[in-house]
Amino acid sequence: MRVILSPRMTLDLTEYDCTACGACCRSFPIFASEADAVREPAIRNEARRLPEHLETEDKAYQLFPLPFQTRCPYLKEDELCRIYESRPSVCRRFEAGSAQCIEARRRQFGEAEQ
Repeated sequence: MRVILSPRMTLDLTEYDCTACGACCRSFPIFASEADAVREPAIRNEARRLPEHLETEDKAYQLFPLPFQTRCPYLKEDELCRIYESRPSVCRRFEAGSAQCIEARRRQFGEAEQ
């Protein structure tokens, strides 16, 4: 199946590889767990700690969105992750080419057509 994301961007789901577009880092809320913060200490300094009554096993810190941010704070200008090796679990589970990926790209680059 081919998905047309914009006049310049087509996604072939049979042979999809991440293009490091950063759409996933701009389109959905990004949360980190306490275990993620242990693995990557910068999370404690740069993310918003959730109020205790909102915390879950998977959500202790909010990385994105935060006021005045248009992207995850760890997404560099070259669209690569500054903390890739120690990125939060939610980012590790995000699959390139998945329905969420296609939705992120649609949000960033325009309507997808099938």
